Amino acid sequence: MQRSRDGPAEAPMLQLDHRLLRTLLLALAILAVCCGRAVAGSRVVVVTAERSGAHEETLVALRTALAPDVPEGDMEVLGLRELDRETLADARIVVTIGTQAAKAVGARMPAVPVLYTLIPRDAFDLIQYGPHVDRYSAIFLDQPVHRQIALLNIALPHKPNLALLASPASNDLARRLASVAREQQLPATIEKISTADEIYPALERLLAEPAVLLALPDSTLFNSYTIQNVLLTSYRHRAPLVGFSPAYVRAGALLALYSTPAQIARQAADAVRRVLAGGGLPPPQSPREFEVATNPNVARSLSIGLDSAERIAARLRQREGRPEVKP
Repeated sequence: MQRSRDGPAEAPMLQLDHRLLRTLLLALAILAVCCGRAVAGSRVVVVTAERSGAHEETLVALRTALAPDVPEGDMEVLGLRELDRETLADARIVVTIGTQAAKAVGARMPAVPVLYTLIPRDAFDLIQYGPHVDRYSAIFLDQPVHRQIALLNIALPHKPNLALLASPASNDLARRLASVAREQQLPATIEKISTADEIYPALERLLAEPAVLLALPDSTLFNSYTIQNVLLTSYRHRAPLVGFSPAYVRAGALLALYSTPAQIARQAADAVRRVLAGGGLPPPQSPREFEVATNPNVARSLSIGLDSAERIAARLRQREGRPEVKP
């Protein structure tokens, strides 16, 4: 029987081709798995209870700040109804916006880094955590205590007393503020209440002597239902109100110290980039950047000599050795 001339040469070639193909397919499969993990692992999950106001502004500013480093498809935004443990576990980092979102995520104790934003320090202290506390951090809504007292010393150097209204949720913050104020020879008085019904009798006692009323980020005391009566009571006692948002100044407060959503978002973006680069979360921190708003009409009505918001903010930044950051 005559052998085919091509037979013996073709068989090794076919075997070689099959081995090469199998090797190539295996390499592609491994690459696909690795790339899939990398893409899944790079996801940033943002949780927010609201899609309006400061929450939405913070979300938009966070997207903008992270745009050069995080593709749009790698960031997912969830409402509270969309939360589940598996979705959070698939993220490289979870960012919450607001106290409600922080509580909802904290209750699920995800095993990934979590950064809370737009949350008061006292609310952060009450959130439930898992066994790895270092996986949780925050950028607080409230300004650092020393900055708030410095604001009063710069803007209102001749006011004799600091008045603080506190509920159980803000009692620790009120005590810290009073302690720092007294260290700087600024007398401070705290009125503690348990329910919203006690606000106005407490204010009458608190403002019986000349004072500056400092609003705390406590929704029991200072909210859309109480603010007008609080302002009227303080105005009647000729006690200027110092708020924690520009909305308070528009409503009739003398001045406010606050951080904008864009400023909070820039600070949050720095923390997110740090985690995506393989590092850990920074420790919980107060806002780095801040603004001051003033109400000259209220100042004139109360016969208070008040510098411009820009000059007060510049003096505060100078005291902290902090340059102004342009957006």
